[in-house]
Amino acid sequence: MKPLPLYPGAKPCQRSGWCCEQGPCGFGTWDAEHKRCAELVYEGAQASCRRYEEILAMPESRWWMSPAFGAGCCSPLNPKRRKEG
Repeated sequence: MKPLPLYPGAKPCQRSGWCCEQGPCGFGTWDAEHKRCAELVYEGAQASCRRYEEILAMPESRWWMSPAFGAGCCSPLNPKRRKEG
């Protein structure tokens, strides 16, 4: 998964999966059994989107900023965000 450039001041994505556990973007669907987006996959402790390459291959006008791949979760509500040293 190649990260996209960060907006100035944004924190790097930690790939915790927290955002996709809260709800799917417009390209995903909700998996009620696992309580997360059905496109969310884990590789060890790292989360990623199963449709990442497919979505990035679309015209930018169809997806830009939603999902915000790698944009960095700055939400204070994210308990999975690791403290940066």
